[in-house]
Amino acid sequence: MNLFRAIGTLVLAVTLGSLLVQAVSQGPNYASTYAATGWSNASAAVGTPDNTCAERTGAGGGSLDLTGFGFTIPDAAVIQGITVEVDMAATTSNEGVRVRLLKGGSPVGNTQDIYGIAGQTGCSTSAFRTVGGPTDLWGTSWTAADINSANFGVRLSKLGSTNTAYVDAVRITIEYQDVMTVSVISGTALSANVTSASQVENGIVPFIGQTTLQVVATRNWRVCAKVNAYSYPPGADDPTANALQIRDYLGNWQPGGSSVVVGQGAPTPAGGITVTVDQRVLLASFGDGKIGPYQFNLDYSIDGQGVPCP
Repeated sequence: MNLFRAIGTLVLAVTLGSLLVQAVSQGPNYASTYAATGWSNASAAVGTPDNTCAERTGAGGGSLDLTGFGFTIPDAAVIQGITVEVDMAATTSNEGVRVRLLKGGSPVGNTQDIYGIAGQTGCSTSAFRTVGGPTDLWGTSWTAADINSANFGVRLSKLGSTNTAYVDAVRITIEYQDVMTVSVISGTALSANVTSASQVENGIVPFIGQTTLQVVATRNWRVCAKVNAYSYPPGADDPTANALQIRDYLGNWQPGGSSVVVGQGAPTPAGGITVTVDQRVLLASFGDGKIGPYQFNLDYSIDGQGVPCP
C-alpha cells in the first residue's frame, strides 16, 4: 500500500472570495438638539421646516450648533460622503451662513458658505440649499462611530455684517460603502504523524488543517467554503471525494467537495471578526495513491444570510 508515501508531501493553497456592495445612503435626518451663541430663536432650527427660523442680525459670526441627527450607520461601513442641506434665507446676497461639521461636538474639516439669493429674503421664503455631497468628506476622515454620535452635526455662523440670516431646518444625508469581505489571517498546511500503513488501514487517521479568516460586514453575513484536492504534479491518483471533509458552523464534519456554511453572524465591528475553518483528509478513505504530492485548494465566499452557497 503506497498511502503514506503518496501523501508525504502536501501543498495547501487558499482561494478567497469577497463581495463589496455598491454605496448606500442613510438620511436625510434632521437635527433634534441645539446650542447657540448670538442667535435668537435658536430652537426653531431643530426638526423639520415649519416657517419659524433661528435668526442672527448684524455682525457676522455667532454659532448655531445642531446635533442629534440619529444616524445608525453599521460599524464596519466606509464613509464616502456627507451632504448637508440648510433651509435658509438671507436679507441680501451679501448675507448667509457658513457651514462646518461637528465631530464629537467640535468643529472639524473644511467650511462651506451659502449666500442669500433673490426671492429668498425672509423666513417665510426660505428654501433648502445644499453643500457637501456623496463623495465629499469635508477635508477629514470619518468612522461610523463619529457619524452615529449624538454630538455629530453642523455649526452655522452668520456671513455678512449688517442684515439678517434665517435658518428653518438642517438635514444631513450620509453615503457609505456597504462592505462584505473575507480574507485569510493565518492557515497551516495539512500534516499528521503516520508511522505505518497498518495504522491507516486499522483506523481513520486525519490530516488536520486549520485556516483563520477575517470577516468584515455591514449586514448579516454568511461564509461558505469547500475544499478540493488533486494530484500535483499530474501523475498521482486523485483522492476520493469522501476523503475530504470540512467542519460547518454548527461543528459537524461535512463532505469537503460541496460548499457548506462555515460561519455566519450579524454586522461586525469595524475591525471585523475571526472565523476558524477546520478541514481534514481521511487517510482511510484516500485509496491507493501513487508517489507524489497533492494540492488542496480551499475556496471561500461571502454573501448575505439566506443566499445559497455557490
